[in-house]
Amino acid sequence: YTTLRPTGQPMHFNVLLFVVVSTVSASTSNNDSFHESLNIRVLGNEQVYSFFNFTTNWDFENEFNKTHYNLFPRSIGQIVQKYEIAELHFTMTQGLWRYQLWGFPDASAPTGAQVWVWFKKGTRNIDDKWKGFTNALSGTFCASLNLINHEVTVSPKVSFRPTGVVESADNSLLRHGGLSRENLCTENLTPWMKLLPCGSKHGPSSLLNPSSLQHSRYLSIGLHYNSLCHDVACSSTYVQLQQHVSVVHDIRTTLDQYPNFSLASIFDRPLHPSCPLATTSHTHIAPPLDVDITPTMETRGQLKYLDLRNLNSPTNIKFTWRRLPRSPTPETMGIGSHCYITGLGQDGGITCLLTNNEHYNVSIIFLQVIPWYLRAQIHTLTVKTNTGSDIEPTWLSFTPAHIRGSPHNLEMVLSLPRESRVTLSLGFDRGFMTWVTHPPDANHGFYIQPSMITIPAPHGVVRVYGEALLVNIPVPDFSMPYNVICLVCTVLAIAFGSLHNLSTRKFEVVPKS
Repeated sequence: YTTLRPTGQPMHFNVLLFVVVSTVSASTSNNDSFHESLNIRVLGNEQVYSFFNFTTNWDFENEFNKTHYNLFPRSIGQIVQKYEIAELHFTMTQGLWRYQLWGFPDASAPTGAQVWVWFKKGTRNIDDKWKGFTNALSGTFCASLNLINHEVTVSPKVSFRPTGVVESADNSLLRHGGLSRENLCTENLTPWMKLLPCGSKHGPSSLLNPSSLQHSRYLSIGLHYNSLCHDVACSSTYVQLQQHVSVVHDIRTTLDQYPNFSLASIFDRPLHPSCPLATTSHTHIAPPLDVDITPTMETRGQLKYLDLRNLNSPTNIKFTWRRLPRSPTPETMGIGSHCYITGLGQDGGITCLLTNNEHYNVSIIFLQVIPWYLRAQIHTLTVKTNTGSDIEPTWLSFTPAHIRGSPHNLEMVLSLPRESRVTLSLGFDRGFMTWVTHPPDANHGFYIQPSMITIPAPHGVVRVYGEALLVNIPVPDFSMPYNVICLVCTVLAIAFGSLHNLSTRKFEVVPKS
């Protein structure tokens, strides 16, 4: 029943009015905004690169409002509060980005899972906070991030600098970990998309069809949280949460349309109008000169521009070649990296080929993390050019591993000569692990995290990742206990009857009749 006040007005109406007014005032006081965009680039005549970017900005006075979240996802806000995180970067990637064929991506990421975090100044028990954070992130994204323990965690000194505002940039507040074997599946995409204000119903996110994404040649998702300044003087700050998806589709799979294609043919869905909560929502396309795009889009420089807020219904963007496209030509990369395993038997090594195609010297930061069960030998480190001359690192830091503890961490600053190829080599010995410390399917091998090159740029840094290296170490015969048990049980089963009969039977001499 409905309780009436003395004025005769229903009480539930006042409660509803209070909730509506409180929600509107809270939304206004949060002063947050949401921006979404889609950038499409045709890679030669065989691949299409799509970059989805979703940014949530939240301007608040002091700290998070612990009781109300508007556009900013509550789950991420609570994790950031609980574990005293100043900056967070998380990526999961399936496949390998082909720098020599596709150029630089909008957001670089290594194969597998990568997490690096800056904790707030004054945070106590950082290792415990790091462990709790990886477990919380693991539950949020249904991934095995809880396996990022002290054996894969490092604190680089110069490779991962803060991208936003932090009180202290001491590397003791930094933790970085990676799992090269972690696969990106639909169960990771679903919770990631639920963090978006409109999910996958409106705007560019409407194209995020898990089935089509999993059939791509390259797929990467990312989540980045940091604090940024409002002005040059940094008189006030706001927090930013950026989510992105990078995907490369092979348009040759659209056999009925190839070489022509459309968004619906590669994503199996049309492009829907913008999210109603988005401040900006647009699509940028960088088409080749021989491609016509329908429907007609606004031209801004060399890009085609479409404002999704002007759409009234789902649309399908089509790409039509005027003439048969030529075979793709490799792009000339300024800086390239290719690493592989060397050695034989117990002796092994890592060799990286660093290429500088620029017409000037380039200063880079090289980072390589090596597991503890590979005993790196720093005295074998050599850096040589293609002419045979040695290169002395401008700065070098090597942190040796602890047995069943932290990994080796090699960081160095190098100056690559112009138009040169530099060979970097480091030897190691394969160690032994106890049989209980081997992971499942130990005969598959063990992964070494990809090497990383950091290149300083005018507006931040550019990172180039190498391949995840697979190395074999001595593995015990895990089938031995099974074989022993089977053999012993078989022998006992066969011999038990005879032995029991001989040991329990009473023999008597029967006289001859």
